[in-house]
Amino acid sequence: MTILPENLKNERTLLPMFSSFMKEFKVNQLFRKCHMNKKKGFPVKDVFQMIFLLVFTQKNVAGLLQSRHPLFQGKKDTLYRFLHKTSGSWRKLLFLLSTKVVSEALLPFTSLKRYTWVVDDSPYERPRSLKVEGLSRFYDHAQGRFSRGFRMLTLGLTDGATFIPFAFSLLSSHQKENQLCPMDASIDGRSKRAHLRKESQEKAPDVFFNLLDGALKHCPLVSTILFDSWFSFPALIRKCALRGLSVVCMLKNTPKIYYSFGGKVLSLSSLFNRIQKRPQGPILGSCVINLNLTDNPLYARIVLVRSEKQKNQWLALLSTDLSLSEDEIVTLYGKRWDIEVFFKMVKSVLKLTREFQVRSYDALVSHTSIVFIRYIMLAVIARRNTDPRTFGELFYACYDEIQDITLMEALTLLLELLKTTIKQILVLSEEKVKELLIYFVNSLPAWLREKVLLLNCES
Repeated sequence: MTILPENLKNERTLLPMFSSFMKEFKVNQLFRKCHMNKKKGFPVKDVFQMIFLLVFTQKNVAGLLQSRHPLFQGKKDTLYRFLHKTSGSWRKLLFLLSTKVVSEALLPFTSLKRYTWVVDDSPYERPRSLKVEGLSRFYDHAQGRFSRGFRMLTLGLTDGATFIPFAFSLLSSHQKENQLCPMDASIDGRSKRAHLRKESQEKAPDVFFNLLDGALKHCPLVSTILFDSWFSFPALIRKCALRGLSVVCMLKNTPKIYYSFGGKVLSLSSLFNRIQKRPQGPILGSCVINLNLTDNPLYARIVLVRSEKQKNQWLALLSTDLSLSEDEIVTLYGKRWDIEVFFKMVKSVLKLTREFQVRSYDALVSHTSIVFIRYIMLAVIARRNTDPRTFGELFYACYDEIQDITLMEALTLLLELLKTTIKQILVLSEEKVKELLIYFVNSLPAWLREKVLLLNCES
């Protein structure tokens, strides 16, 4: 028996949970279903693994490829060609994988009734870029200023504990004066690449329904959708109702949107003045209104909630499901916060906008999809293990595991070199060599000796 592993290839598997995730959800089969294949060179799964695991190494592409024992034996161009790959559909891959994860990994923990769709957009900023395909100026409502980049419109599924992204679209501006860099006009207009580019320059509500229709084909049993005040227009709510969805959203207090109440057409502020207020409690009051002022009525309940930050301020929530109580509406809308946590996670920890500085719109979509799949894997791990750690802590746990394995590889090479040198110079028997190695290991510091003994046990 030797303390050195005979098969170094198996030892270089940095994240066993990644391999388990790929195997359990048959991601390689999903690659083939989405027509993601290569005629020659490294297999798709190897290149995908390299990009997927890159963030856990805390290195950039160049630093990782120049390291002594890289995860991937290819070159930098191999990775970028994969991101720029023209064949295959990343959106279909995300639909299939998310559906598989929800049905096989999450439904055993929660009943289907607890799941709801969530949609929101978040800035995908490229502030110093000039030649990124589709780059545009957009107004960031959270910051109150214009930014350069894209609006990342995202649709996902949540049960209040785990958020799973289903689809996204990187929206350029549909106004030509805000488009800073045009799309590639040489792309065949019949291809999927051209359709994605055309979609990115459509209005956000139209793209939202494209994503929603695709998600409903794969997961048709979820019947509730949540969104914030930027999407809460009566026309959009009516279209959701036509698709059999009940809507829970926050309303925007603007004089341009009207509701029918008590035979009169009123704005939200006028409606607030007419409702009888409750002196105590978080809920001020509620009423049933009609969203459709012309055709068949669409009734909904509006719940007025006191603001926690300022006592003289109030919020208005709307639900088209009249069977829900006021408290249930407030609780259900609280699940929308999961998508905000998701945005924070993919940007701050998973390096959505900082990992690859690519210019092609295809590469932006490819990398964003890979980052979303990273989040899905961490979400499954956290949910299954009922892990009390946050997503950030799980990420750094993966990072620490990679550092330990890198040290193990260095120890393996060092001990192998020591063993070979002793045999060549001293011409000792195998037993004497083992004795010297044991003496050497016992002389090491305690923390390093534990690593070497672990190698001995695994071998």
